[in-house]
Amino acid sequence: MLNEHLATIDGTPLLVRSGSTGAADVVLLHGIPGSGRSWDAVVERLPDDLRPIVPDLAGFGGSGRSLNLARIHAEGQAAMLEAALAACGARTPILVGHDFGGPVALRLLMRRPDAYRGLILMSTNAFPDTPVPFPLSLVRAPLLSGVAARLLFSRFALAGMCRFGAKHGKVDAAAALGDAAQTAAIRTIFAGSLRNLAELYGPIERALPELRVPALVAWGDRDPFFPPSQAERTANAIPGARLHILEGCGHFLPEEDPASVAALIAEFARSLPD
Repeated sequence: MLNEHLATIDGTPLLVRSGSTGAADVVLLHGIPGSGRSWDAVVERLPDDLRPIVPDLAGFGGSGRSLNLARIHAEGQAAMLEAALAACGARTPILVGHDFGGPVALRLLMRRPDAYRGLILMSTNAFPDTPVPFPLSLVRAPLLSGVAARLLFSRFALAGMCRFGAKHGKVDAAAALGDAAQTAAIRTIFAGSLRNLAELYGPIERALPELRVPALVAWGDRDPFFPPSQAERTANAIPGARLHILEGCGHFLPEEDPASVAALIAEFARSLPD
């Protein structure tokens, strides 16, 4: 059972759930579609010596809604999360970021490199030149952008994305999409990312070689959105990073194989110096 903390940061309520005990803190950052609940099955399997800290990012789950891209993309999320994590007593935690949680974790590290013990990235993007396949590329076309975003990131299409992305087990699409306001936040982040790749991801790519925390990159070998070559590129860009491929898994690792994900987090935590 996790305790709930609701911190209002610059006018935005952020819900953070955390354990009561544990020698090491682990911050679990969800992707999109999703919320902090995407980690529930992983949290159940973590050992008692790890204290999970599970935020709902702004726009998702029990946190306040917003459609301001600057506020709810990775840098804005990180700025708010710093204060929310401090409010719930986070102590030099390990950052674990899946999907959109990856850029958020990296932005946290960029803001305060010495505040975190380690980094785990799962099925994520950290590069401005990641290929954008058709029909997603239509979102970048000036004359078609608005219509394409409404169609490609409609609730129906996003539910299909959840089904398509999971290759081992299922993702609860209704829970991942949440209410209409959460679906709108998903659309804002997806469309904003595609339209502003260089601005949003260029600084992240440039920061990767400067990271000095132990890092692990974990990926599903059947991820239809970011292939294993993206995992290799990510691991190669971070000094000393290790790479682990989960066989048979698609994109939604915390939900598809929570036992393996929990074991990876526990093993990584044990490998860190005190």
